[in-house]
Amino acid sequence: MERSGITALVNRIIREYYEFGNTTDTRDLLTDDVIAFGVISQYYVQGREPVLNFLADSYRKVEGVHVKKMACNEIETDQGITVRAAVELTSRNRRHSTHRLMIMFRKEADTYRICGINVQRGFASFLYNLNYDRLTNLYNKKAFCRRVNEVLAQYPDTEFEIMRFNIARFKVINDLFGEETGDKLLRYVSQFLTSIQLEPCVYGRLYADNFLLCYPTAGNLREHLIHSLQMLAVSFALDYRIDFYFGVYTVKERDLSVTTMLDRAAMGLFKASRNGIIVCGEYDDDMRENMVSEQVIVNNMNGSLERDEFIVYLQPKYNLNTEKVVGAEALVRWIHPQLGFVSPAKFVPIFEQNGFIYQLDKYVWEKTCQMLREDIDAGRPVMPVSINVSRVDFYSPNLVQVFEDLTAKYNLDPRLLELELTESAYVENPQQIIEITSQLQAKGFVILMDDFGSGYSSLNMLKDLPVDILKIDLRFLSDSQGVENGRADNILNSVVRMAKRLDVPVIAEGVETQKQVDFLRTIGCEYAQGYFFAEPVPLDEYRNLIQGDLVVEQKVPRYAEKNTEAVLTLSSQLHKLMEELRQVAPDKIAAIEKKMKEEAAALW
Repeated sequence: MERSGITALVNRIIREYYEFGNTTDTRDLLTDDVIAFGVISQYYVQGREPVLNFLADSYRKVEGVHVKKMACNEIETDQGITVRAAVELTSRNRRHSTHRLMIMFRKEADTYRICGINVQRGFASFLYNLNYDRLTNLYNKKAFCRRVNEVLAQYPDTEFEIMRFNIARFKVINDLFGEETGDKLLRYVSQFLTSIQLEPCVYGRLYADNFLLCYPTAGNLREHLIHSLQMLAVSFALDYRIDFYFGVYTVKERDLSVTTMLDRAAMGLFKASRNGIIVCGEYDDDMRENMVSEQVIVNNMNGSLERDEFIVYLQPKYNLNTEKVVGAEALVRWIHPQLGFVSPAKFVPIFEQNGFIYQLDKYVWEKTCQMLREDIDAGRPVMPVSINVSRVDFYSPNLVQVFEDLTAKYNLDPRLLELELTESAYVENPQQIIEITSQLQAKGFVILMDDFGSGYSSLNMLKDLPVDILKIDLRFLSDSQGVENGRADNILNSVVRMAKRLDVPVIAEGVETQKQVDFLRTIGCEYAQGYFFAEPVPLDEYRNLIQGDLVVEQKVPRYAEKNTEAVLTLSSQLHKLMEELRQVAPDKIAAIEKKMKEEAAALW
């Protein structure tokens, strides 16, 4: 090789190597003692074949890049010529990087041959970026999949699991505490994973708060990892509850691509995060069919909202003493032209998972306010209507403003729009819920605690959260057969008495039998909602119902005033029987009534 063509040769060799992996021209130019080395010792090799192997191995790590720009500079040295090359590369995912090479030529006889190849810092950085996540220093997806393939091939008789896990409500952590805190939490998790140094295990980060693991199934390693990560969450210094959800796929079919294995682990993760009770979901064959069904729901949700295929139904609430309607709860029903009636039990959990529930809730709130305004303008009876506020809704930074704007837009008394929140929302983020509900109450809104008793923080919630009305969870009534039978009866009795002492009205929801109604009356519960009285009905049916039921004319019907005198609450059947017996034995009946009044008063 003559000196005049060295720079042009280097330009061609570098371009063909990085874009095509071609080292044919390079082989004939290498000296027998040629060396190749990088910024760290593991890149050092010597000899023609080792150098060629080094180049081939390096090419596999950067395969698929394109040389966008290159600049070469030729320098004369004591031994010959050194060409410095700055090469700007782009990868398939459009990631840009520049690395620098030094190609050293030594003059032998009348020609120049390559005696050294120095891969400088830029090249090492480029290789690192292709294989590792910058924030966490864990494998990226491509490198994780490649390494898992290697491990599965290396241990053919060992059973492995692929785990995918994420941080529950990670976006909320970023919003509340800033992205710097979110990044700190991600690094905290990654440092734990790399510190345990289990072999043969592979760790990676897919994106955002999604992490990947591959590990042997022996020794209950899954349980140990989950427990350790849960303990790690507790140890992170943040005034917020941190939870993890896990999805697992046990590698049974090794001919599957690692990407497919990750997809199956993702199905398990979706099961866990959607369920909210289990922390780890394991893939099974039925999940694929469920995922297809859920995808149909996701594909149709936006179009249905635009076409008003979500319909607001109203379920009345009744005063147990008068059996008159005192209000209603707005519930959403989905009636799709092709899918037909879609159960809320199917679409609500999916919408809560993907965040669409906030858009749907706002739609229901708007429709409810429109209905109230229409009734006022038409001079029809108007009762308060409660709307559901999901735990996802509370993560909206302008939730209070949304309700203020709605009542102002439709010129409504805030007391007409009652807000139902679930106890689980409070448990997840109590301080934020307390602040928001206090602001809403200050604006005149009535706050109902739905599903009270379903969580583990009921008493703490009553102590800290200023709710106006409690709604008792149906599970308290599941075995109610009378005051003297069943532990659930005693618990419900105590809850109602406690609420009365706090001057908080109680609504029993899910009431379906006369026996439940009688029991609720005997313990002093004054309000009920359920299929025994009325199922959720369309707007016109609800209007007809309250039009014929209203006996007291008032613009905003209220729940019973606090500290009222106790009344005898007998079922209609018992009352009729007592009247018949009174004609036969008036003295004995009078004594019985006196005793029951005393017992009823004791409940207060």
